[in-house]
Formats: sequence, C-alpha cells, structure tokens
Amino acid sequence: MTHYTHTPSSSIGKVLFVEDDELFGQHMKNKLERAQVECEWFEAFEKAHAALKDGDYHAVVTDIYLQSDKPNGLQIVKLANDRGIPSVIITSRLDIAIAKQGLNNGADALLEKPFEVGALVKILLEVWENPRGMIGRRERFFEIRSLTDKEKEICRLIVKGLSNQEIADVCSTSLATVKFYTNQIFEKCEVHSRAELCSTIFPT
Repeated sequence: MTHYTHTPSSSIGKVLFVEDDELFGQHMKNKLERAQVECEWFEAFEKAHAALKDGDYHAVVTDIYLQSDKPNGLQIVKLANDRGIPSVIITSRLDIAIAKQGLNNGADALLEKPFEVGALVKILLEVWENPRGMIGRRERFFEIRSLTDKEKEICRLIVKGLSNQEIADVCSTSLATVKFYTNQIFEKCEVHSRAELCSTIFPT
C-alpha cells in the first residue's frame, strides 16, 4: 500500500503527509485523524509529487529522504512553495545544510523525529495563522538582535549558504565590507561561526 486517506467529520485542515516508513506513517495518520486533521498519506515520492501537483491541500508535511539516500523530499517542499502551500520538514537526520536547503526551497518549519503529534499540530496551526514560518522566525530574530538593514541583507545571504565572496558579488561590494558586516552580525547574535548562527536562528 502506498496511499492512505481519511476525512474526519469536522477537520481543521487538509494535509499531504509524505513518509516512507510505513509504521511511522500509519501511526501519524491515525494520530492526525484523532486531532481532526484530514490526512492523505503517501509513501512514495513520485505519487506524493503527482498528488501535490493536482490536489488541494492546506499544508504539506514531508520527510526529506524518501526511499532514497538523496534529499528528494526537498522537491516536495519546493513544489509546495511554488503552489503557495505551507510545508513542514520532518526528519531524523537534520543538519544545518538541510535547514538551509529547506529554507531556500520555501519550508515553513522543521521538526526533528521523534516527536509527538501535538507538536506537529501546533506547528500546522501556527503556519496556517502565520504562513511566513521559517522566514518569519528569521526576520523576528533579526529584529530582536537589532540588526541594521544592511546586516539583515548580509545575514539572509549567510543563512542561504553563500560564501563571503558570493555575497560580495551579489551585493556589488568588497570582500572586506562583507567580512566587516559578518563580524558585526556574529557579535550582535553572540555566535562565532556560520553554523552556530544558523542553529541559533533555527533551533531544533
């Protein structure tokens, strides 16, 4: 079996759930149903991708590695973003690189396995009420740390994974200027590296 669907009598939202572990997928489907979330669950990337192209969903919840060693779930996230549908990444192999790719592809939130269904439902409610998700979290972090407009511009590019030279090219400025602002950002955010900056903005 590769596709499972259930429609509660009174749902709070319709979710496309993509998970290739059958035991975990069945467990989460049942839990989401009890939480009054309409759920369509797919195990295979291809069928989930096709369903997302044609279906009407309020959110997408997807693992990153779907029957593959490659993070093909990020393609699901990108398609959801292209369709204006919020998405949540769930994974047991979360790292900074995945967080960056998820943000670049339009993910609204990250959730590390194992987790309780209540944590997922809370995130879904939050992204439905505030669809900016990860981007909103990033921007609120900037405000809390009192970053200037230029520091925000540089920091957004750092979080996306660009090198200092790439940032200099994008911003049409010198490498020395980028290094200056990067040091300012690190000081205001109380971090010492790019990885620490990302994990501070997007804690797991």
